[in-house]
Amino acid sequence: MTDLEEALALLAAPCTDERFFQRALKALALVTQCRWAAFGRPSANEGMAEAIAFCDLKQSIPGFEFNLEGSPCEIIYQMRYPDTHLIYPNDLQQRFPNFQLIKDLGAVSYQAELILDNDGFPIGHILVMDPLPQSESTKSREFFRLLAQRIGIEYKRLLIARELAVHKQMIASTRQLMSFVDSNYRYQVVSKGYETLFDCSANDIIGKHVRELHGEEVFTHHLKPLLDASLSGQSVHTQTLIHPPHLDEPLHLNVHHNPYIDEQGLVLGSIVSAHNITEIQKAKQQTEYLAFHDALTSLPNRLALFQRISSLINTPQTTKALAIIYLDLDNFKEINDSYDHLAGDEVLQQVANVLNRMCDTSEIVARIGGDEFIIVHNFAHQDIESRDQRLLQFCDTLNHQLNEQVSLNGSSLRLTASIGYYWIPPDERDISALICQADKSMYSNKRKKQLNESI
Repeated sequence: MTDLEEALALLAAPCTDERFFQRALKALALVTQCRWAAFGRPSANEGMAEAIAFCDLKQSIPGFEFNLEGSPCEIIYQMRYPDTHLIYPNDLQQRFPNFQLIKDLGAVSYQAELILDNDGFPIGHILVMDPLPQSESTKSREFFRLLAQRIGIEYKRLLIARELAVHKQMIASTRQLMSFVDSNYRYQVVSKGYETLFDCSANDIIGKHVRELHGEEVFTHHLKPLLDASLSGQSVHTQTLIHPPHLDEPLHLNVHHNPYIDEQGLVLGSIVSAHNITEIQKAKQQTEYLAFHDALTSLPNRLALFQRISSLINTPQTTKALAIIYLDLDNFKEINDSYDHLAGDEVLQQVANVLNRMCDTSEIVARIGGDEFIIVHNFAHQDIESRDQRLLQFCDTLNHQLNEQVSLNGSSLRLTASIGYYWIPPDERDISALICQADKSMYSNKRKKQLNESI
């Protein structure tokens, strides 16, 4: 086998670990007939460079760091595409008299090729040196170019593999909810947080499809859309639900899905980071609930009433007529005075229950303060007389139910309410005015009732 054939065989060998760079540099030394070959790159330390791999055909030399200033490597990093090849055939020591490595090796010739990334920026270089003069050939220069490309690809792959290994180690050791899911939706790495949450070991989870861990519904409706977005290259931050089988209630999670991309631009999988925000979500829902509901009766409050009436009157009503019914409990103060305010609260809760039972779920029952309630009731379109008659019957039934069903300590209170109503005109949009009209009707009926009782 010729030197070129051996070099090509070395170059064609698959890269399985970092020994690839030593094999590649040996191939470069064979083709150029030079003693030394190296793969270097700028160091993280400013003004320095590091030899990632260094091949000496006569002895083994480990990687090392050196000062770029005053070295031939400094010149190669000042070059730009398309000029990425440099050679000093026989005067290396005269050109760089202060570069100690050249003196120590006794090198007199130098040849190098710059390695560029996809955007044309230098990421490293390969070089050969020899104690004898070099003569550049088309064969050696072309091999330099091919080798620079291959080493650049393998080095980026090595960096990605190292980064992934660091991520995997970090994921596996944390007690937070972190995992690495591959493009087939299978867990490859899970954190200790997953072991705690799902009450099983990491070995029981790794290799499983996400569907197996979370169930079909959660996977299809919550997790798969997020993973698909991440696997398409997007970074996703959202909130979602999961429901581990051994838990009674689902969990709310704040989730980050970040794609993991190789040097070819291919997405290898998704790094998932999640935080349990179930208690925060419950507190938020409770806060939102209290903002729109009466704390005592759990009925919608004034704010919710206005919003829901606004929605109703802005929706075309082709088969229904809407009436605002205003209720004010009669003699409620006497209940508080005769018993106590706790008894009064219990009565208000019972009233709320009666009104809810009397109304359809599509209708509105609200407490707007004290002992005052509002119902927005739907009636089928009929002539005005029939419609009013039905509404009066409904109000009578309300009073009858309050009279029969509200009690304290097992005894009926014979509770009644003064009730007024107002039909919502098709073109009316002022909700306060609508409620005011129903309030006036209620007050008028209350006065009539009081006059009748005093006679």
